[in-house]
Amino acid sequence: MSDNQYLYPTNLINLFSTAQVEKWQAKENIFTFKKGDFICTPGQLSDSIYLIVEGHARIFHIHLEGKECVLGILSEGDLIDLLQIFSDKESQLFAKALTEVKVIAIPKSEVKKEIQQNQELLMTLLHYFSNRLQETIEILEQVAYGKVEERLLFLLNKLANKEALSQEWYPLPEFLTHSNLAGMIASTRETVTFLLNKLIQTGNVKQENQRIWIKNDKEI
Repeated sequence: MSDNQYLYPTNLINLFSTAQVEKWQAKENIFTFKKGDFICTPGQLSDSIYLIVEGHARIFHIHLEGKECVLGILSEGDLIDLLQIFSDKESQLFAKALTEVKVIAIPKSEVKKEIQQNQELLMTLLHYFSNRLQETIEILEQVAYGKVEERLLFLLNKLANKEALSQEWYPLPEFLTHSNLAGMIASTRETVTFLLNKLIQTGNVKQENQRIWIKNDKEI
């Protein structure tokens, strides 16, 4: 995936050595979460982080007023809250299952040691985190200043799978619901449904095979 598709899986686990990944995957401490379950909440993961081995989850922060700030969607091969390994502060991250999710708990000390011993991996992660910082700023600007319709279009474009172009349409993940989208833009399901219908009428969006598609139009 290209750098600007921060909401799509990055498969960070592929950056680590095959031997180390196989060692982690051989662990028996696998946890399963049903759709809608919280995988982790602030302060929950102290000594370990989660490696997703199956399913999709969204990660987000919650403002004091209850509004969500979605930071991304993770999938198989992604590590939940990797940044926390390098921080002395308590994590404020929420992770919620969009589908059934299976994860492996990996000790932070093992992940940190692997990174410290691999200079190339360290530089790759520095590049990744630098991009994520810029992308997070974009999200915050949209939540703080964008109109609801603008926030929805921004999100749809970020969620669109740019590698699965079908004629002039990009698909969104099939597991996403109107309620999911509403939570990602700090709005309501009713408002999202109304705006999607409006975008369908203008030809910018379509719903087909129980999936949302957005038109390949750079001006959207």
